Amino acid sequence: MKLRCIVVDDEPLAIEKLNGYVQKVPFLELQASFQSGLDALQYLKDNTTDLLFLDIQMDDLTGIQLLEVLKNKPQVVFTTAYSEYAIKGFELEVTDYLLKPISFERFLQSVNRIYDKLNPKKTAEVPADTTTANTTPAPDFMFVKTEYRMEKIKFTDVHYVEGMKDYLRIVSPDKRIMTLTNFKNMLSMLPEKQFCRIHKSYIINLSKIQSIEKSHVVVLNERLPIGDSFRKSFFELLENLRLINNK
Repeated sequence: MKLRCIVVDDEPLAIEKLNGYVQKVPFLELQASFQSGLDALQYLKDNTTDLLFLDIQMDDLTGIQLLEVLKNKPQVVFTTAYSEYAIKGFELEVTDYLLKPISFERFLQSVNRIYDKLNPKKTAEVPADTTTANTTPAPDFMFVKTEYRMEKIKFTDVHYVEGMKDYLRIVSPDKRIMTLTNFKNMLSMLPEKQFCRIHKSYIINLSKIQSIEKSHVVVLNERLPIGDSFRKSFFELLENLRLINNK
């Protein structure tokens, strides 16, 4: 299955670069490119797409304005040089947020994740001619929006994530970081074999568990509850990873 793509950016060089990236990936198909948000909106009134690469700052209609009026939203990846729009991206539930200049490795990571999301039983294809992408290790960090900056956080530093109403609190031994996002977005950034949601209010780093009880785990000397609806999947994950043996 191929994912149909549209690129919208008012900079010709940015369009050329993204078009080139799309053409390198076998499971992507470029439908159209637009330098105007209004032209893209007009096209999407009569056509559908699977994936929209969308610049934010454009003169006639910004990417945010386009997304707010678009009725049938595809998977959307914001492409921008400005990190301050990350929170708005979270609010609009965009799939990913790529900061310019965008490397091909970061682009490939994004589209592979989207392909896996739309095709959960299939393995995303990797371009045969992208030797660098095949040999480059997966990133061991992520960037999260906090206050007026995007802060780099290593996965190994994250002990657990706690829900705080509209925010999430990322907890490590030496700091607490608040970010405006939801659990779905956070889980999409974290390595799935390293992190697990154990409660409606908690994600934990499996490697940081100090002890496990029937209804709690201890992380950073804090007793965190295991929710009834998460208990079975949590213990099954531990068994599948061979971290416990209940037989």
